[in-house]
Amino acid sequence: MKKLATFRFHPSQGTVTDVAVGEDALQLLGTRLPRIAAGRWFVVSSAAVFDRHGSRLLDGAGKCSLDPSPLLVPDGEKAKSWSVLGRLLEELTARGLKRDGGVVAFGGGTVGDVGGLAAALVLRGVPVVQVPTTLLAASDSALGGKTAVDLPAGKNLAGAVHHPRLVLADTALLQTLPARALRSGLAEVVKSSFLDRAFHRAFDRLESGLAQGDPDALTEAVLRSLRMKARVVAADPLETTGARFALNLGHTVGHALETASRHTLTHGEAVGWGLLAILNLSVVRAGLDGAMERRLSDRVLRLVSPPRLTPRTLSGWVDRLSGDKKSDQRGLRAVLLHEPGRTVTLPVTGGELEGALEAALARRDISQLE
Repeated sequence: MKKLATFRFHPSQGTVTDVAVGEDALQLLGTRLPRIAAGRWFVVSSAAVFDRHGSRLLDGAGKCSLDPSPLLVPDGEKAKSWSVLGRLLEELTARGLKRDGGVVAFGGGTVGDVGGLAAALVLRGVPVVQVPTTLLAASDSALGGKTAVDLPAGKNLAGAVHHPRLVLADTALLQTLPARALRSGLAEVVKSSFLDRAFHRAFDRLESGLAQGDPDALTEAVLRSLRMKARVVAADPLETTGARFALNLGHTVGHALETASRHTLTHGEAVGWGLLAILNLSVVRAGLDGAMERRLSDRVLRLVSPPRLTPRTLSGWVDRLSGDKKSDQRGLRAVLLHEPGRTVTLPVTGGELEGALEAALARRDISQLE
């Protein structure tokens, strides 16, 4: 087994999450699952993921009590529905899941969301292990405990916080990602670099390798992203103090665009646009230095390269802002960037966000000509 980077953190009192990042992280399954729960474990995955990587998962599990037949959910956002969640709950109980067992969520962010929520609800909660197979999930959504399905009003509006006992980010799985999925995942990596000063300073050294999918660069970027997120989550595990809002940088606009596009935009592509818009607004509202804004925006454009937005998406996204989870009786709030490593959450209007996105759209068009 190749050397892995590991760390442990306590997302809430009495809860421990172990994290391992690197090639061959899956080989830890066989020893770690029985330590968490000695009973039978069940895999939630998608057909595409399990067909491609299932043999590696089962090989890593060895002789531990992991059911080799996965519970399959659709690819993409279609997995995050009431009907899929209900079917998972019924299948888990029908197959004999007990309180001494658990769920392994094996896939991208949507698999992690619905699999994690099923684990939170079935039998009033069983352990979940997150094994991400996309860069987006490995660098962000696999850690932190947020699980959810979507509602017609917006993304992730029905869910629970259910922290994983173990996150295995096996970066060997990322080597098969198509270019679009890699760029989409880099949106969350870039966001993480905006939220951590040390990561921001290291980014110039990593950027070329990340663009090419270099294993060492990906491993370092995933590790830095997860360590940053662990610090934030430990300070605000249930998102009650507001400290965890920082992790939503770019997501207020991003989620609205993603929903308005009817998910023809990937999550990372939508967040890429959200980052560009919020960087623009941060100059005006949060005191972000203009030269730094240009530097960070160029980072998004180079690595994420979000595609052009369709007229349908542009005409409908502002109406979707009302479903943002950070809004309250006082209205809409958005995370803005004062400088790398320092955010502020402020009240904003839909008009401000619309203007910021228009400026970002113009900036992208100009950059394509340079």
